[in-house]
Amino acid sequence: MAVPFFVASCSQQCNKHEESQQKDTITVVKQAHIETSQDAINELKSGNQRFLVNKLVNTNYKEEIEETKGGQKPHSVILSCMDSRVPPEIIFDQGIGHIFAIRVAGNIEDDNVIGSMEYAVEHSGAKLIVVMGHSHCGAVTGAVEGVKLGKLTQLVEQIKPAIKSDPKDPKTIDEAAKNNIQITISDILGKSEIIKEMVDQKKIAIVGAFYDIETGSVTFVE
Repeated sequence: MAVPFFVASCSQQCNKHEESQQKDTITVVKQAHIETSQDAINELKSGNQRFLVNKLVNTNYKEEIEETKGGQKPHSVILSCMDSRVPPEIIFDQGIGHIFAIRVAGNIEDDNVIGSMEYAVEHSGAKLIVVMGHSHCGAVTGAVEGVKLGKLTQLVEQIKPAIKSDPKDPKTIDEAAKNNIQITISDILGKSEIIKEMVDQKKIAIVGAFYDIETGSVTFVE
């Protein structure tokens, strides 16, 4: 009878030890001071992992409002789709004051988006730009299907260069969404001397990311 008791006791102690280690790791991540673009990437990856295992640390919004009322110093600017299932502050567990979030259907750039990015990196000191697409994107689907609807028509036209395969192939939408990320990054670097110069000087980085709406996981393309 002593053996089962010992096993159960050991199991409970081990579980408590693992939970303690996880808690300590989360605390370290939360308090980490982000100085480089790689630090920012690491924190976003860690934040997505916290999101996946439901160990969020940046959810005390009242406290974060108090901490940020005098100013802001976000470490990253994230351009993502407006899809309601893809909220950057939540899927990266960043809460209030940690990231600049720019959202537009199809995560495409224009002068307004680029100007906002320039403000984020040059004036506010953000270390990282992330262009994030996602699976089953409605804007990309509209481009593949040739949707025409008011001003949406010109938006999906901007995504069409990302379509490289047969529109009838079910894989085409996600493939085009991933291509669209790279095209957007290239366009940003081609249109913004400020951002390109800062990337060339390694003051900041610009990377792609892809969010899977079925799993909640983010894959980075660095």
